[in-house]
Amino acid sequence: MDFILYDGIEWKNLFPLTLTRPVSEIRLGLFTIKERWEKLMGEKSVDIITQPFLSKKYSKKTKKYYKNILLINSSFIPNEELIQIIFSLKENEVVFFNQKIIVIRKDFFSYEEYEKKIHLKLGNKNDYSKIYNIKKIVHIQYPWDIFINNEYVLKKDFMLLTKGKKSFSLLGKNYVICKEKIFLEEDIKTNNIVLNAQFGPIYIDKKVTIREGSVIIGPVSIGKNVTLNIGSKIYGGTSIGPFCKIGGEIINSVIFSYSNKVHDGFLGNAILGEWCNLGAGTNISNLRNDYRKVTVWNYEKKDFFPVDILFFGIIMGDHSKSAINTQFNTATMIGVNSSIFGFGFPPRFIPSFSLGGIQNREKIPFDHICKTAEIAMDRRNVNFSILDRNILEYLYNSLDI
Repeated sequence: MDFILYDGIEWKNLFPLTLTRPVSEIRLGLFTIKERWEKLMGEKSVDIITQPFLSKKYSKKTKKYYKNILLINSSFIPNEELIQIIFSLKENEVVFFNQKIIVIRKDFFSYEEYEKKIHLKLGNKNDYSKIYNIKKIVHIQYPWDIFINNEYVLKKDFMLLTKGKKSFSLLGKNYVICKEKIFLEEDIKTNNIVLNAQFGPIYIDKKVTIREGSVIIGPVSIGKNVTLNIGSKIYGGTSIGPFCKIGGEIINSVIFSYSNKVHDGFLGNAILGEWCNLGAGTNISNLRNDYRKVTVWNYEKKDFFPVDILFFGIIMGDHSKSAINTQFNTATMIGVNSSIFGFGFPPRFIPSFSLGGIQNREKIPFDHICKTAEIAMDRRNVNFSILDRNILEYLYNSLDI
C-alpha cells in the first residue's frame, strides 16, 4: 500500500538535527526512520512531506493528490503490532498513541489538505470511522529520545535485518564472545580485535575496517565503509552511520553518516549529525559533578529547561566541528555549521554558524560556510549541491538557531 511520511509538530522539537533534514532522515538503531518504515512496509514511500525549505531536496511530489494512501507521522518507530494494524486499516481509520496520530488511511489525499489540517492540528476523534490505540511504541519527540531509545531499537533492528541470513566470518586473529549474536556482512577487515556480544548484538556492515586493539561491546551497529582506528573502544547502545571515521571511547551514542571522531577522547550519551568532526582530544562530559538531572536548551523558548535525564553529552547539528582539546560540558546543544575553539568550556548552547568559543564568538561568513562544506564533502566524493547550499542559506538568514 502506498504511504507518505510526514513531519508533525515534533520537527521543531528535534532541532538542531532537523534543521537540515526531515524527521524521517533521523538515524537510530541500524536504520534511518525512513529506511525502517520502508523495510517493514515492504515498499518505498511515495513521498516525504516536510518543511518548504527542505522539500526540494527531500520531497518527490510527483502527484498533486493520491488515492488510497497511508499518512504516517515520521516521529514514530514502527513495531510489529503497529504494522499488523496498518495492513488492516480501512478508509478513514486512524491509529493513535497518547492522543497523537501515528497513521491515517485516506481514500483521497491532496497536499493542500495536509497544509490546512494534518500539519496544523491532530483533528477530532469523531472525524474517523474507527480508532485504534497503541499502548507501547517508541516516539522520537526530542533529540535525546534518540540515544535513550537507541539500545532498544538497535536490538529490534538486529532481529529484523538478520533473520534468515547467514553471517560472514572474520579473517585474522580476533577474540569473539557470543558469536551467535554477531552478524558480519562481507569484506570486513580486522585483526587482533575483541567483539563481545554478551550484553547485546553486534552488527557490522560491508567494507568496515577495524584496526588492531579495538574492542566492541554490544549492542552496537557499525555502518558500511566505517573505519575504527587503533584501540577504539565502542560500548553498548552505540550506532555509527556509514562512511564515518572513529577512534577513542564511545558509549550510548548515535553518529550520523560521514562524521568523524578519529582520535582519542570520550563521547557519551550524544548525537552527532552528518559531516561533523571532533578534533583530537575532544572530550564530552555526560554526567554533572553533583549527579543532578540536566537542563537543556529549548530553541522555541530560547532558554534552558530541566529534563529528567542524568546522563547527557552533546547534541551536534550537521557540519559542526570542534578544535583539538575542546572540552564540552554536560548537556551541550550545538547548531549546524559551527566551528568551536578556544580556552575554557564553550557555552552549553552554541548557535548555528558560530565561530570561536566563550571568549570570542561571531558568525561565520556564508561563503566560508559553503566553501568548508564543499571541501569536506569533496574529500568523500560527495557533491555539495545547490539544494544543500539553499538549505544552509535559508538557515543562515534565520535568527537564533
